[in-house]
Amino acid sequence: MKILLSVLIVLSQIKFFAQTDSVKVTEDRPDAIYPTYNDFRRNNFIGKDQLITDFKKDQLDFMSKVMSPEKISYNSPGGVVTLQTKDVWGYYQNKTLYVNYKGEFFRVPVFGAICYLVATVSVINSGFYDPTYSYGVNGNRTKEIREFMVDFYDGFIIDFTMEKAEAMLARDPALFAEYKGLNRRNRKEQVNRYIRRFNEAHPVYFLKY
Repeated sequence: MKILLSVLIVLSQIKFFAQTDSVKVTEDRPDAIYPTYNDFRRNNFIGKDQLITDFKKDQLDFMSKVMSPEKISYNSPGGVVTLQTKDVWGYYQNKTLYVNYKGEFFRVPVFGAICYLVATVSVINSGFYDPTYSYGVNGNRTKEIREFMVDFYDGFIIDFTMEKAEAMLARDPALFAEYKGLNRRNRKEQVNRYIRRFNEAHPVYFLKY
């Protein structure tokens, strides 16, 4: 009886701290800019009303237009601040997250604990990435569409591979066991569906502090 009581107390404390230290991320999020990943995790954003721009703020693609120039300026309690657009981590527009990959912003169609996106990357003819984007050394570089993932809890963009996707899914043992019960072909075809199911089972939270 004492053991059961102790367990209940611990569980209630975990629930209490989860409620007080974080807030669940919902679809009802304002259009906003997140300068860094830490700002994103804490939901510290630059709102529309702070931005200094000639673009009309009632346009549906307002945020994309603001993020197209090399710099953005906004009003803060300490005065006007200017940022290099290429250094901004990401932004929300029309309830959709866009993240920065090599200076360009790409839509995240699957958002959650495991985010999924596609991005246009520079590729050498041999098929390897050119992480430096250093055109002119070997020439004949092309643009290709590649798949990526983002772990909500670290903010890093990584290549989408079956191995990496499965490593993330493995954090839910029951769901992962069901997934691994599929044959190899079905696992490949249904991995995105299982990522969505993982996200449904594990809602994400912004930190309050």
